[in-house]
Amino acid sequence: MDRYTFLQLSAVLFLIFPSQALNRTVGPPDDYRFVGVSKIRGGSNPANFEFRKCSVLIDCVYEHLSEALKASLSSGTSIAALLPTILALIGAPPLELVQIALLSPHRALATCCFSIGLPSGLFRQLRPLHPQLSHSNPLEPRVREWVVALPSISPKRWKHLLGKLVADFIIITFASIMLWRNWVVNSFTMVPWRCEYTWLLFGWPIACMTWLILSFALLHLMKESIQIYHAQNPSIKYTIWELLSLPYSFDSKILSERQTSLSALPSHRGEVKATIADVIETENGSHDLIHQQHQISPPILTMERSGTTLLYGDHCVAIRIVMPSNLGLRSWRCYEAIVEASAVGIYLYATFVLTSTLFLNADKAMIYATIMTLCLSAVRIMSILF
Repeated sequence: MDRYTFLQLSAVLFLIFPSQALNRTVGPPDDYRFVGVSKIRGGSNPANFEFRKCSVLIDCVYEHLSEALKASLSSGTSIAALLPTILALIGAPPLELVQIALLSPHRALATCCFSIGLPSGLFRQLRPLHPQLSHSNPLEPRVREWVVALPSISPKRWKHLLGKLVADFIIITFASIMLWRNWVVNSFTMVPWRCEYTWLLFGWPIACMTWLILSFALLHLMKESIQIYHAQNPSIKYTIWELLSLPYSFDSKILSERQTSLSALPSHRGEVKATIADVIETENGSHDLIHQQHQISPPILTMERSGTTLLYGDHCVAIRIVMPSNLGLRSWRCYEAIVEASAVGIYLYATFVLTSTLFLNADKAMIYATIMTLCLSAVRIMSILF
């Protein structure tokens, strides 16, 4: 791992560990409706948050709250309970997160720090029918081949590098805002079934990032082989460490080969139709065959995936991962089932915690949900575009 990636991961982890020393309060410390009750009932005393004492504190506080505030707290809990589902719709699916981790571990951690997107059909890869499998290579169930485009920000090397670093900084900043906001909410809320614990809400991002690390490690343990090469020139191969620095660098030789290949592609589909008609007329020399050519639609020009990537003008890398078996423990269907089942477990944990959260009123819950949704959306957009 290069020094830049290490510093970014350290910055993210630095925001996690202080959660063990939270200064807990009952309700938001800037809300006057909680401040008076908290002072009377010792809501700022750490001893009252210990085991068997925190439940008594919750009862005492609720006895002195107005009915309107209790209704607001109920609405806030309902809003917060929807947050894991909203973020799961925005987040990247499990295999996409693994792909991002191969190229940019810090971006993958920022993307999944609060959400692991669930596929449309969970455990679809376990079905016996071949067309229903989730793999992208139906004839080769042991193989996954991903072609990843590396967007170029500028043809100049220093501008491209600077743009990538700025994009990384923005992504890490948005992820840090999400962690900070979660820390703030965690400091003034309580979960009644484990009110003595200070880290329940902060366990959500920790579980998501731990999931990514374990999923990445499990892939390397289960795989038979992994090959990384240029999508247009398979003879150009990369190691995993070279792959990490590839998004920040250029290869002028590859770029020149790409422009040469692009100039050789047909410029219009009409040229292909004309070529087909010429071949038929030349080989048969018959007007009847030409008439049949009008009745039978000509074949559509189907370019290879490598040719398609040329049209986008991006540097593309192919990652080919082979598993030892089709249906055994060391297979793609088993790997996907494991990572998806663990992602569902994290989703349930986050839903249970936020559904049980106390002292989160409606306005704070709306701010919390809005910040988390906008920040994750920005992280996803920046990761895709840059």
